[in-house]
Amino acid sequence: MDQSFSLFPLERISRNWPGLVDGNFDDSKLPLEIVKGVYVENVATLIPKDEFDYCESHLGSETVQYLRKVSYAIIHRFPTLEADPATGKYKLETELAEESRMLVQQIVACLRLIRPTTQHAQFMGGRVENNGTLRHFHFDNPFTYVNSIPNQKFFGIRTSDLDDLRFYAPLFINAFQRSHWKFIMAVDMYQSGFFQHAYWKLRFFMWTAALEALFTSHTSDQHRGSLVAKERIKWLLGPATLIYPAGELSEFDTDPKHIVEEVIDEIYCLRNHLAHGDKVPDYYFQTPGRFSDHAGPIYKGDTLAEAISSIIRQSLLKILKDGLLPHFADDATASAFFSALGLTKTLLQNARKAAGIASFVCPS
Repeated sequence: MDQSFSLFPLERISRNWPGLVDGNFDDSKLPLEIVKGVYVENVATLIPKDEFDYCESHLGSETVQYLRKVSYAIIHRFPTLEADPATGKYKLETELAEESRMLVQQIVACLRLIRPTTQHAQFMGGRVENNGTLRHFHFDNPFTYVNSIPNQKFFGIRTSDLDDLRFYAPLFINAFQRSHWKFIMAVDMYQSGFFQHAYWKLRFFMWTAALEALFTSHTSDQHRGSLVAKERIKWLLGPATLIYPAGELSEFDTDPKHIVEEVIDEIYCLRNHLAHGDKVPDYYFQTPGRFSDHAGPIYKGDTLAEAISSIIRQSLLKILKDGLLPHFADDATASAFFSALGLTKTLLQNARKAAGIASFVCPS
């Protein structure tokens, strides 16, 4: 039977790099099935060396090099014609290809929550030859400029990340299939920010939108506002949860031991400057947030970007792991959930007043 494929390259694989704590990637586990029919494989020998020659005159050698380097990948092979088991009607190749693309992209989005890595080559598709060779590629144009946040620049995919992906991917896909929209919108906003390589303000703002999508609702004053969002984040993750869990910093980085309650106020201060059209104070560009042996001081703006990325990723994965997904279907389910926990604006304000907790003063 004729087959096509959907493929997403894994550009950075962990290889015991000196100073980095990623560990070594275990090739002996490959091919590794993530969900039914979707594998992580080394496909380098399946792609003819001349496959991308025709692109060079159009895209240039610098861009095409990322296509030629494709080796490890998430890949899904599918038939070009298939009967729908529910209806008995045949699905044509265009429909099957779109379903395959969506499946692979969802698995990739899940992997970005587990281990976001620098990535140039993007989604690819094509034909599977009778001998297993992958030919007739079509692809999303590679990114020639990628700017990851500082602590993620050297991330590589570890064997443990694939083990985590096998656990989380079915839960993640289920969230989309069942239309849990608050969860879905948070994922969409996180992904949108991830790809804003040239615009740090837009990246940061999209990531705050991901937090708002998860932790606030627009339908009631009791379920919106920064106080509500911050306290719900601290409730879900725990106020003392580390921003940099093991493996998030290299041996060249001094671990500042930042925790959620230490950074969440400043995250919302920076968010408000961006949202309300202020000049961003020099504080965020001149005050060190942590230190790196190879890069020197990492300033507050960058460390807050690292922090919000960590908070979003940990929140989404915890919702999946702890079976909380039904509470993040829509405003009604989320509002009922947080109301039952006493995490509404009036109750939170009263609790802070009774405890004598003053409002946080934003840096200027």
